[in-house]
Amino acid sequence: MLHLLNIEFLKLQRNRSFLILIILFIVSVFGANYIVYEVSTNTGHIVHETSNKSFRLFEFPEVWQFVSFISSFLLIIPCFTVIMHTCSEYTYRTHRQNIIDGLSREQYITAKILYVVSLALFATILTVACAFFIGMLGNDPISFRDFRCVFYFFIQALTYIGLSFLLALLIKKAVLTIGIFFIYSFLIENILEKNLNRLNTGIENIGHFLPLSSSDHLLMFDILKTAMRLANIESYAPENAYLTASVIYIVLIGYACYYLYKKRDL
Repeated sequence: MLHLLNIEFLKLQRNRSFLILIILFIVSVFGANYIVYEVSTNTGHIVHETSNKSFRLFEFPEVWQFVSFISSFLLIIPCFTVIMHTCSEYTYRTHRQNIIDGLSREQYITAKILYVVSLALFATILTVACAFFIGMLGNDPISFRDFRCVFYFFIQALTYIGLSFLLALLIKKAVLTIGIFFIYSFLIENILEKNLNRLNTGIENIGHFLPLSSSDHLLMFDILKTAMRLANIESYAPENAYLTASVIYIVLIGYACYYLYKKRDL
């Protein structure tokens, strides 16, 4: 397994686009969360002065949940790295050369899956580091009460990055794949979700269980959920339901990747 993963990272060592996107992702995670932290801190001072209520989103233990939520909007960047790397393999026929050089199809696709998992794990570790750093800026002692949200972020990262990899295998063209992934994740699935939620299927808000939406709802932070319930805008299923749906989608995406590459002509 480590040998296969090492092969993937050897390919990426001199890939300037990959390095630029990874650096951009690191800067974006810390930068976006710090900007929101500064805004929330200033807002918190106003709230505290007017109503004696503290603004705790970026203090322990809430920081694990909120930083994971903010960072989830930036997962589009590692998705782009997977799409560009996978499609470039088809463009320059390096995937075929790997098979000629001795890798089996199963080994090749396993290496790609390991790369996807490693990228999701890297994004999660980065989020943990960011949450810990920002949480330390507050006065509260370290608490891991909401640390489960970090695991939910990992599940969401696997879902997003895995789906982007599957689309890259299907389409093979980087620009077209990025366009389709962007349109689906930000437009098509949101439209499908809203329309499915209006149907009388016997399952409340069934649209929440679409591939990306199910993992998104794992990271809907408690304050937002409470506000939407009080306003009668939306209700939510238990976290375990969204987690189960997300894990099922991850398994299906992984199986589809294996099946597609094994059956397709090189």
